[in-house]
Amino acid sequence: MDKHTLKITARALREKLETIKDQNPDAMTMLNLLRDLLLKSENGEIHAPLEARDISWYRYLQETNLQDDHELSEAFAKFYMALINGQEWSSFKKFQAKSH
Repeated sequence: MDKHTLKITARALREKLETIKDQNPDAMTMLNLLRDLLLKSENGEIHAPLEARDISWYRYLQETNLQDDHELSEAFAKFYMALINGQEWSSFKKFQAKSH
């Protein structure tokens, strides 16, 4: 698990949510759902990847109007991949190789 990447992606996601939370109640809800996890990630308190199936909030973005915000979607995806250590999955590496 790359703690540095997790820290950076957590901060980027938190900052994006904080920027739009006053204009979008869904952003405030998402920030509240993720706040503890984001802060633990930023502070280096996450020591092992989470299992994707154990993350109950992962579909929240797709179930709200937040999915229309490209920057937020990208920040969320990067944080999620860092959190589950998805960059190390062989299928992700194959996808990445094909897209470059």
